[in-house]
Formats: sequence, C-alpha cells, structure tokens
Amino acid sequence: MDSEGKNVMLKAPYIVGLTEGEGCFLVCLRKDFRIDLRFFITQAIGNKSLLEKVQQYFKVGSVYQKSNRKGRLPAFVFEVTKRDDIYQVIIPFFRKHKLFGYKAKSFNSFCQIAQLVKGRQDIRKLTKSEISLIRDIRYGMNKHYGSPGAEKPLAGWERAII
Repeated sequence: MDSEGKNVMLKAPYIVGLTEGEGCFLVCLRKDFRIDLRFFITQAIGNKSLLEKVQQYFKVGSVYQKSNRKGRLPAFVFEVTKRDDIYQVIIPFFRKHKLFGYKAKSFNSFCQIAQLVKGRQDIRKLTKSEISLIRDIRYGMNKHYGSPGAEKPLAGWERAII
C-alpha cells in the first residue's frame, strides 16, 4: 500500500459503514411513469478516489460529480441505477453484510419495493393498491438520520414526482 492508500482494496465491513453514514437507498416514481431503484453514496469532492474504490469493489455503477447548487459543497456520487445490478449485486451484498439502525429499515423497505416492481419498470403496469403500498413503504425511508434533507428524501432529485 502506498501513502495515499491507492493500492488498498476495500472490504465489505468498510462499505457497510460508509453506507451507514453516507449512503442512500432511493425509490423514485417518475413523471415519465418509470420506477427508479437507486443506491448511492455521496462524498466530499476530495474523496472521489474512495468512491472509485467502491465502484471497483462492486464492479457496477458509476462515479460522477454532483451538480453544485447554491449553498452546497461540491461532491462526488457513486450510484447504481441499473435494475439488474440492483437485484444481482446491491441487494445480495447488503443481505449478506447487514446494515444496522435506520439504514437497515430503509434497505428493508427498498427490498420490499424492489420485489413489488420486479419485472415492471412502468408504473402503469402496477395496480392502484400496489402504487399505494409503494408510496406507504417509501414514505418511511430515509427519514430519521438527522442529516439535511432526511425528512425530504427526494429533495434534490428533480426527476421524481412524488
């Protein structure tokens, strides 16, 4: 390992801890009738290489710079949005390597919704009761962390309609 840790491979417990503090499981019902399942970890601009290591670990997703909005520091995001990657990589990883506290509750809600929408990316293919259930489950996600925007888990995700 060099002095900057460039040759270090991350271990699962580290990724779990990073997710506990800086990660999010998000479900978006979009104006174009699509249902997005998203997992992401956000870090300060100086930690881009850390997120690249997370991407190398999972072998899915992307790392990009989050748009700089007034009053917010620039940041980088590791994000997984591809459905197959969510179902085959992200969900199995966090089922094997357990989260704790409220993040575990959000993950469990995320999994419930993922199961409900599996094979159906279009909201119009869901029944009204399924959409209502998804909204109810999603309402409790990402609410209790004490972080800015935690009470509004969709704040900043302009593509979402709910």
